Amino acid sequence: MFPKLAKSLILLFLPLLSFSFAQPSKSISLNFNYILSAFVYPDVISRDRGLRDFSTEVNGWFGFSAELRHKITEGYLAGLSLEVVNKKVGDFLTRRISNQLIKIPIEDKYTIYIAELNLFFLAPFSSEKWSVYIGGGVGAYKGNFTKSIVNTRSEVQNSPINLGIQVMSGVGYNLLKNLGLKAELKFRDPIVEVESKFKDSSISYDGYIIQIDPSPFRTRINFDTMTFVLGIAYSF
Repeated sequence: MFPKLAKSLILLFLPLLSFSFAQPSKSISLNFNYILSAFVYPDVISRDRGLRDFSTEVNGWFGFSAELRHKITEGYLAGLSLEVVNKKVGDFLTRRISNQLIKIPIEDKYTIYIAELNLFFLAPFSSEKWSVYIGGGVGAYKGNFTKSIVNTRSEVQNSPINLGIQVMSGVGYNLLKNLGLKAELKFRDPIVEVESKFKDSSISYDGYIIQIDPSPFRTRINFDTMTFVLGIAYSF
């Protein structure tokens, strides 16, 4: 849907493409990214169907990125961005031991590395002070997820590179000749999977020996939502 919309907008503005100002040939930006939410599937290879299909919506993911854009021709730019997204989620695992309910602290840490290659179209009504653009492209995603139970942490066994597509629209405002701000709204729908396992089959907590499953488990994250981007850009 989003790629078709972007293509339609480009075809609509193409006959009007005429710029009365000189576009910089390159720009580099540093950005802060906020992802509204993601669905986390704890174990998509579990023998328990209920656990395989179970997901939790986790809100408020933060990341930082750097992007290089290069002018291809009047009104068109290519961009390469590198991004790191981090999220920690703390909770408790409840177990009944000797007729007592024991709450065991656990923590999930998610780190996702993202590389995106995009093509941008600059709207013809842009000026030296303001610019409006739309774009889209392909992204590569690689995850590093760990689960900690007390002082025992899972280890990554397999973390394949996953591919996805994205579309975005944004505005830029030049504070100075070569320095400006940008705001961007991005839509993407990637799936990132990481397979992990615990080396130990038991842990000690508060005087109790607690058994944990050493079998491999595969965590899946799906960013099926919007990403807000704020950045500062230098043109040259």
